[in-house]
Formats: sequence, C-alpha cells, structure tokens
Amino acid sequence: MPSDFTEYFDLRESASRNTGYNGQRVWRFIHTNLCFQKRLQQEEMGWKRDFNRLVSGMHAVVDCEIIEDIGLSEEGRCEYRRRLRDEPGSILNLYYAYMLTLSAIREVSKGPSFESCAYLGDASIPPLMRALTSDDLLASDSVQSAAASLRAHASSPDFAVWKLRLRTRHLKLIMGCVECNVCKVHGTVLVIGLASTLQVLLGDDGSRDATQPAEERPDPLKLDRVSLGSLVATAAKLSRACATVERFREFDGEDLSQAYFGAPRPHADPS
Repeated sequence: MPSDFTEYFDLRESASRNTGYNGQRVWRFIHTNLCFQKRLQQEEMGWKRDFNRLVSGMHAVVDCEIIEDIGLSEEGRCEYRRRLRDEPGSILNLYYAYMLTLSAIREVSKGPSFESCAYLGDASIPPLMRALTSDDLLASDSVQSAAASLRAHASSPDFAVWKLRLRTRHLKLIMGCVECNVCKVHGTVLVIGLASTLQVLLGDDGSRDATQPAEERPDPLKLDRVSLGSLVATAAKLSRACATVERFREFDGEDLSQAYFGAPRPHADPS
C-alpha cells in the first residue's frame, strides 16, 4: 500500500536525463550476477544469450538517454564512443530489444488487453494505439525474424523459463536499490516492459505452442494496465534511443549507408 512518503512521477514531466547519478556498481552487478555466464557458446543456449542481449539493450537505452541530454558536442562524442560505439554488441542489442518490443506490441493488439485494459480509458488513446499497431514496421521481416529467433531458442530442450522469470524479478528488485528516484522509475518501467515482451512472445510457460488446451492456459496476451503501459513506454524509449544512435553515428562521421545488420530504422515512436 502507498505510504505518506510515496512519490509519484509523470514519465513525461520527469523525463529520463543525465542526472549525474553514477550507476556503474548497479550495472556491474547486473551484468556479472544476473546475466547468464555459463555455457553461452553452446548452440542450445541461445535463450541465455537472448536474455543477456535484452539486458544489454536496456543498458544501451540508459546510455542513449545520457548522451542525448549531453548533446552533440565533444563531450557527447566521447561518451557515445565509450558507452556505445566501443562497447561490444551494445548498439546491436539495442536494435534487437527494439525489434522484440515492436513484435510484442503487434501480438498484444490481437489480445483482450488492447480493447479492455483500463490504460485505454482516455478516448484519445485508442486511435493512437491502433495507428501504432497498424504501422508497417511492426510486420517487417527484420522485426518478425527477431521474434522467431527468440521462440526458436526457447524451444531448446535445455530452456528453463523459470530462470528467465527469476532473473527478471531480481532485475526489478535491483532497480529499487538505485538511489536516484528518476533513474529508479524509468529503470523499473524498462524492466516491466521487457518482462511483458517475454511474456507476450513466449507465454507464461516459455512456449506459445504448449500442448495443453488453450482454455487451461493463462493468456499471455492479457496484460494489466501497468504491463501494457510499460510495454509501450519501453518501445518508445527504444525508438528514441535508436534515433539518438543514428544522430551520433552521423555526428561521429560514420557511414550511415552501412546500417547495422537486421536493424530497422527508427520509425514508429509509440510515445
């Protein structure tokens, strides 16, 4: 229950930015203790790599929000190179997380949450959501192939959905340890958004192709208003982060005709 000391934040008014908070220890703990470390090179462990890539993509979002606040300056260029360009897999994983959230939004539009969720109570929201879910980008080959790859890896006999669920829960708890309130709120939204993405694409049991009758299984497309709102907000954050990467790539003199493999152009901003 909320206490007298509970603080509430509007994500639009309390926008993510460079607050000056040093989160290195938090991220170091996440990458070394929550991300999978063992047997990552084995083919059947693709699901572990997928989880690690989502966490890396989440980290890249935070980095993009920081350098966007710094701006296109020499300091911004140095931070872009340190945080993103020279960090192995960071930008690719950002695009990967973006594609998965877009695919999840397309899937959830087919479920009951889209029309009945209390999040859509404002009359101005449903038209925006329908415009978002009908965007061609969501059905593009690169976006759908990312989701197909995730599901293929989850079909491995070694796949353990409980390990993903446990790590996701711990990731949310760790966000509560962040000492910057703005960072804590936006980090929690990202975690819930990525957890919702995994639920929609894989189902509660880790497989959308479970053999038991559909009426006996929880509907993975049925999201509450917090999960649905966080999913859309996370997609918006990822979209803006990808656009930030494009601007800094150009500012840094990179050849933009050499797009990152499989990465969709920043196009549909669900904000």
